[in-house]
Amino acid sequence: MTDQTSDLLPVEQQADLRQNTHTLGEEAALFLADRSATSPWHRIIVCDFEFLYDMDAFKRYQVAENDATQGFVRWPFHRIVAGAWCMLTISPDMDRPVVTNVEAITNQPEEDIVGAFFALCSAFQDARIISWGGEAKDFLCLKRAAMERGMILPPQLRDPAPFARTRLDLSSAVRSLGHYVHLPEFCEAIGVASKPMPSKDISLAVRHGAWDHVETQVVADVCTIAQVAWRYFLATGAASGAPDAGDDAVLAALAERFPNDAWLARLAKPLQLAA
Repeated sequence: MTDQTSDLLPVEQQADLRQNTHTLGEEAALFLADRSATSPWHRIIVCDFEFLYDMDAFKRYQVAENDATQGFVRWPFHRIVAGAWCMLTISPDMDRPVVTNVEAITNQPEEDIVGAFFALCSAFQDARIISWGGEAKDFLCLKRAAMERGMILPPQLRDPAPFARTRLDLSSAVRSLGHYVHLPEFCEAIGVASKPMPSKDISLAVRHGAWDHVETQVVADVCTIAQVAWRYFLATGAASGAPDAGDDAVLAALAERFPNDAWLARLAKPLQLAA
């Protein structure tokens, strides 16, 4: 009895294998091309932190090393006592950023503040961290806190290079080899509101436990940095639109999250009247 099956002849099997292989190759190529394509969407996490000097540890260092620092307390002794952040999603197809994940934490243990920030960064590993002067202080203190407590750094903070692609320090990005300038200095020059209180006064507010003022200041810094970041991405072609559109989006999101913030309310009031 002849076996009436649909088995292919050897030559037909080879042809079928070649066809399947070709099809799989095309699918693999399309898959890789899709993964390698540059997405027009970008997430950035804008952050700022405030600090209190650990004078006990600093004095122990001075005694042990007979160090003549003349009281200059460098970043290893700066403890994080407040932090604020938000996430911006930008695209050349949108005329303003989408602002989400707005948060501020003050007067909490350093581990809690750092842990909350790390959790956001780890949840959005494709997001770049944006700061003003972060490579000189903020990011260093985050790394110190992680090393001190056995915490795992989020991917954005693992590359030690000061120009890592996972982070952007706007103070360095805008100045190149020019003089370092303070955030209020740059903002005044480009017409962006900043700092409800002078920078030097924030340390007094921290030392005296005026946490409402500390929160206002750290949130204001995030607001300002986000507006500067929006302008930077407009200038580099990563976003499209007008500076005012970004300001409106940032202010609306932060004012909604912090309805009792008088500084934000003053900035948002003209927008409400215009609407």
